[in-house]
Amino acid sequence: MTDRPTKHRTVAVDVDAIPEAAHGGIPWPWYAIATIGALAVLAAGWLLMAGITALGWLTSPEAELNDALLLASDVLLLAHGVPVEVGGTPVSIMPLGLSLIMVVLALPVANLAARQAAGTKPGDGEAGRTRAQAQAIVARVAGTMAITHGVSAAILATALGVPGGTLRALLGGVVLSGVAGLWGASMAVSFDFRRDWPGWVRAVPMAMSAAVLVCLAGGAVVLASALIAHRGRIGEIHAALEPGIAGTIILVLVQLLYLPNLVLWATAWVLGAGITLGDDSLLTMSVTDVGFLPAIPVFGAVGEPGLGGGVLLWWLLVGVVAGLVAAIMVVMARPRARFDETALVGGLSGVVAGLLITVLCSLAGGGLGAARLAHVGPVVQQLVIVAPTLLGLSGLVGGALLGLLRRPRTDAPVEAEEPLDSTNP
Repeated sequence: MTDRPTKHRTVAVDVDAIPEAAHGGIPWPWYAIATIGALAVLAAGWLLMAGITALGWLTSPEAELNDALLLASDVLLLAHGVPVEVGGTPVSIMPLGLSLIMVVLALPVANLAARQAAGTKPGDGEAGRTRAQAQAIVARVAGTMAITHGVSAAILATALGVPGGTLRALLGGVVLSGVAGLWGASMAVSFDFRRDWPGWVRAVPMAMSAAVLVCLAGGAVVLASALIAHRGRIGEIHAALEPGIAGTIILVLVQLLYLPNLVLWATAWVLGAGITLGDDSLLTMSVTDVGFLPAIPVFGAVGEPGLGGGVLLWWLLVGVVAGLVAAIMVVMARPRARFDETALVGGLSGVVAGLLITVLCSLAGGGLGAARLAHVGPVVQQLVIVAPTLLGLSGLVGGALLGLLRRPRTDAPVEAEEPLDSTNP
């Protein structure tokens, strides 16, 4: 037997010539990812609602599957701001929970599409791109997703024959995917839209966001307190419905879809504007005046009719704290700014935050029927006044005081403030 000689062969491989798919990437162009991803987000929203309505169909012997799937489509349109009819009853209040779910699902799609357009991987940062190139990538990805989502939702509304729903669905889809596209794509290519702003304005978005989060946290605490305090009544309403196991699951899921709405309702109450639950009804810190309410368990959290005031007025401090937080964010972002600048930006941040809260609360309200329940939710006409005023004044005063306390000594040299970059807001 002879031994087989062994020979070693050296093969040179051009790594750059290996297809991107071999490195674990997706060999699709960015526009395919953005388009298919936007459609997938819309489909995911429909599948979520179809699962809930199909559960109701399975437990109801008189229901038909076609009606259950049509209901899922109606609720999906409702999440885009399209008024629909549910069981012959007009409903226009958006399930903001479903809207937020679609935004969250669209974020990674936008991020992946932007990285594909830029030819980068996670963690590459700027990767030699100019600001104009990064801006163009963000605009293309966000625009593609927004148009795809909007047109698809408009086609669905047209196919279902929803009166006046085509334009509303188009606008709702553009807003939902547009916001997610701008956010996700900007993070992917490290694009900071504030970079060319004047220095005193660059602190406004962070300060405004912090103030809004404080107000929403206050609203969430009020809502949780009401649910805990009136849990017995909520349980009684639920038991009276006799929903069974499947019905209980459906009730819980539907109420969770409207949980962001309820938080915004409570936020309007915290800021002093109040909530209406139909004609001639009002819930404020000073008075609770309500009549007949729908047999929905969560409405059991509404207190007994009567006068309030007193200790409840302390909840207004949530708005004051929100304005002060905005002022603190301003001072932290520009520690060497003059007190007049910190006062101006703190007040501006509070006013803009109050206006943003008003917009969000206006989206949280709507109709749960005709006649008396044609509108339920925050009293926007009052909120548009009290929210910017309360947050703006507290931000103005807080910014001025903090600016004076942190003002540099006149005998100490003041260094030129470094420009704000994308990593240090």
